[in-house]
Amino acid sequence: MTLSDLSIRRPVLATVVSILIVVIGIAGLLRMPVRELPDTTTAEVTVSVPYTGAGPGVVDSELATVIEGAISSVSGIDNISTESELGGLRTVITFQQGRDIDQAASDIRAAVQSVSGDLPTEAEEPQIEKNDSQGDPIMRLTMTSDTLSASELTDYADRFVTDRLETLSGVAAVQIYGDRPYAMRVWLDPDAMAARGVTATEVADALRANNLELPAGQIESTSRTYLLRTETRLNSVEEFEGLIVRSDDDGRVLLGDVTRVEIGTENDDSLFRVNGEVAVGLGVLRQSSANTLTISSAVAAEVEQIAESLPGGTEISITSDDADFISNSIRQVLTTLGISVAIVIAVIFLFLTSIRATVVPAVTIPIALVGTCAGIAIAGFSINTLTLFALILAIGLVVDDAIVVLENIERRIEEGDDPEDAARTGANQVFFAVVSTSAVLVSVFVPLSFLEGELGKLFREFGITLAIAVTLSTFVALTICPVIASRLLKPDMNEGWFSRLVQGATKRVTSGYRSVLTRAIKAPIIVLAIAAALSGMSWVLYQELPSQLTPESDRGVFFASISAPPGSALGLTDAAVKQVEALIEPYREDGIVSDSIAIVGQYGETGRAFVVAVMAPWGEREMGPRDVLSELRPEFAKITGVSVRSFAPSGFDGGGGTGLELIVTAPSFEQAADYSKQMADAMRSEADFTGVRRSYEINTPGYDIGVNRALAREIGVDARTISDAVRTFFASAEVTEFISRDRQYPVILQAPDDRRAATDDLRGINVRVDSGDLVPLDGLVTLERRASVAAYNRYNRQPSVEISSSLAEGVDLGSAISSIERIAEDLPSQMQISYSGQAESFQNTSGGIATTFALALLIVFLVLAAQFESFIQPVVILLSVPLAAAGALITLFVLGEAINIYTQVGMVMLIGLMAKNGILIVEFANQLRTRGMGVREAVIEAATVRLRPILMTVMSTVLGAVPLVLSSGAGASSRFSIGIVIIGGFLFASILTLFLTPVLYDLLQWDRETDESDEAEPEPTEA
Repeated sequence: MTLSDLSIRRPVLATVVSILIVVIGIAGLLRMPVRELPDTTTAEVTVSVPYTGAGPGVVDSELATVIEGAISSVSGIDNISTESELGGLRTVITFQQGRDIDQAASDIRAAVQSVSGDLPTEAEEPQIEKNDSQGDPIMRLTMTSDTLSASELTDYADRFVTDRLETLSGVAAVQIYGDRPYAMRVWLDPDAMAARGVTATEVADALRANNLELPAGQIESTSRTYLLRTETRLNSVEEFEGLIVRSDDDGRVLLGDVTRVEIGTENDDSLFRVNGEVAVGLGVLRQSSANTLTISSAVAAEVEQIAESLPGGTEISITSDDADFISNSIRQVLTTLGISVAIVIAVIFLFLTSIRATVVPAVTIPIALVGTCAGIAIAGFSINTLTLFALILAIGLVVDDAIVVLENIERRIEEGDDPEDAARTGANQVFFAVVSTSAVLVSVFVPLSFLEGELGKLFREFGITLAIAVTLSTFVALTICPVIASRLLKPDMNEGWFSRLVQGATKRVTSGYRSVLTRAIKAPIIVLAIAAALSGMSWVLYQELPSQLTPESDRGVFFASISAPPGSALGLTDAAVKQVEALIEPYREDGIVSDSIAIVGQYGETGRAFVVAVMAPWGEREMGPRDVLSELRPEFAKITGVSVRSFAPSGFDGGGGTGLELIVTAPSFEQAADYSKQMADAMRSEADFTGVRRSYEINTPGYDIGVNRALAREIGVDARTISDAVRTFFASAEVTEFISRDRQYPVILQAPDDRRAATDDLRGINVRVDSGDLVPLDGLVTLERRASVAAYNRYNRQPSVEISSSLAEGVDLGSAISSIERIAEDLPSQMQISYSGQAESFQNTSGGIATTFALALLIVFLVLAAQFESFIQPVVILLSVPLAAAGALITLFVLGEAINIYTQVGMVMLIGLMAKNGILIVEFANQLRTRGMGVREAVIEAATVRLRPILMTVMSTVLGAVPLVLSSGAGASSRFSIGIVIIGGFLFASILTLFLTPVLYDLLQWDRETDESDEAEPEPTEA
């Protein structure tokens, strides 16, 4: 007894099973998280070590080697990237796929703590975060106030906003931009200090010794216990000014005598503006595996509560949110899904011309699609653009089985069978074909999950979702469809004028096809030559078409990165940023750009700035980010004195968009600098690259301070005393803390701006010698002007130099990487090249797709061989696959599109789609041959009889994918890429396969009886 027999005998059971599938599917749908993409992010941990005043070389030698040596022993690390710059170190550790972020952070924390004693005492405690601390925030918030100063607004944000946001699930950190944090500033007066015989070291020692609070214990009596507390902290400007620095026979020297004390700001090396108005910005960084939509909802709700308690005249608002793109993209995909369902049902009705008959396959769609949601929920997947893509493409697939079953049942009813007998016999006759095609489709989709790295994890959900949908559609087609058909289908139900019109057209098409196919089989050379030519064309096109990782997408934002010459002050950088803002302003006035955000002094570098232009919602503008940038770039190029690099993000999760990024490594920094210079110079000579930028440039101005050690030893001054004095005056020294309103703020010792402006200020610093006298540094040090690098970088513990470049107009990423590989062949073998960003993903993926395509073909071949008990018939079926690839590539060529990850996955999917059509013909031809028909007659009859269901399935799949191509809004480019491949490849190949498969079957099969003249000519029995 087959599954169809059981369902017809027990229709209630079949109905209940289908209802249960829908119920479980709805339950799974309500529980699944919603994301833009599957969770593909790798665990990243950042180790930051502030080292105030230390140069890049000192940071590299004293911090980087120690930190990297400790963390290199942690298991599961994919790569380590370290940047040693003025004032500190930042190391980003990227782990391999599947590493738990919490455990990774714990392992790194333990490793760093084990070597904390080896770090310089002047360096601050290492800070460890569960993300890339300089990654892009997923949300940007703005705080403005008419009543609070910048420092007060910063303090309020730090006290009452950031802590509340950072406690939300998934939030790694909240960065404050343009902040003015409070600090007790103790401005040293060198003249007053010299007049009173006080050094900077003595001022610092006095602050440390007299501004602290130590445990005082308790008084214990027989009946009571009293806690003791010593009031030894300084909490106001007056108390600090009254601190005794020195007391001797000459009198007392107070802190206020030799310094100017005030509550000021910790630093003023950054600015933040939104739409030209000075504000404080908040950037929400997410943890590696966190859900952007969940974070967005939680932050938005928290911001509403925060806004209710803000001081008068103060406002907080969300300026940009990556979740807007994700939500819009999901809505667009759901809309496309609904349109596709309607189109497929309309196609079915057009062929069947009966509402009764249309109901049968139409019921399959919601059962299979909703049931698939149960499967992907059980698998631990999410609702995202790729699983929704899979559901859209599955619409045509899930009705295919039902169409094949229904078409065979309906034809038997037209031949005079009772509806119930027709349902039973018709479903049983196509049982093998339906199961075979589904097994092949599943065999194709599953290998998509074998793609390596991040992209393999990404498309695992896509392939498995399709496999689940096809499996469910097969079950539904063989259970509930025969039941509904046996109840709804009636003889002579297609007697209307429309039915007669469609039937007449179908008969004419079938008759014409039989005639042309008969001639084609008699002239196989022509058919094979055409197929071979097109297959060869597909290989040529694949080599010639441009290639990229992902299509350019409109994510509703673009960026401008501004780099001023090394050593530039904040004012110079800000002047250039204002020019950039002025160029963007007309677009804001026209409603194309909604907000312009400027961060001047990014990451504490006064020569670095970043501008974020947030576009208006997709339906309210006609220009995309790249359209705006194409107009702005020539204007940006006119800004003198700085480098302006602009780009619109694309790729997965908004990453990439910056062109090409590579890392040159070598055994030493000198070699890395030399090799990277050769590489950069060669890239500049290539037309493929524009705006080549190398991170290692010896152009940061500075001075080397040489110490006369002999003289210093003679008068009793050690090098540390000299170094501490210079550091305190020029780099600042955080010597202690003060507490205000239950918050701790630093006490910073430093010379005022006007006493740190020239080299003569350095020579005027006094140090104390063994005799007790003060000696200026003028006679102890020499100054030599020199240039240095802004930062030293290491990649996987090797000295490295980063090179970034934009791609010239019309140059694709694949061609650019090929140019890099060609250039590298002429450079020293000690140089190693690694890629980062989109280039790295592209490299990892390009070979993986080819392997997956070959693996899918092999698996399908083996599955078909097992099903047909033949190694020849799978060849007959699969030789149509190159035609599908040719159709897809020709479509891409005609439309001027590039090959990307979506188009490649579409081509893998075409293997299953093409095999399905071939199976329908070959399986039926085998049935006819077992009943005595010759090879040629059997294949002609099989192809003719199966023409209508093949056309129905082809049109359902093709027209079901049309909304993907015509959709707009967020994420439209990725939908377009996969849609055109399915439409062009499947439609083109399906037409040719109707001739190629019968011709190959006729050539590669032979009659079982040697004497064909004696073989009877039985009447064809149609299934």
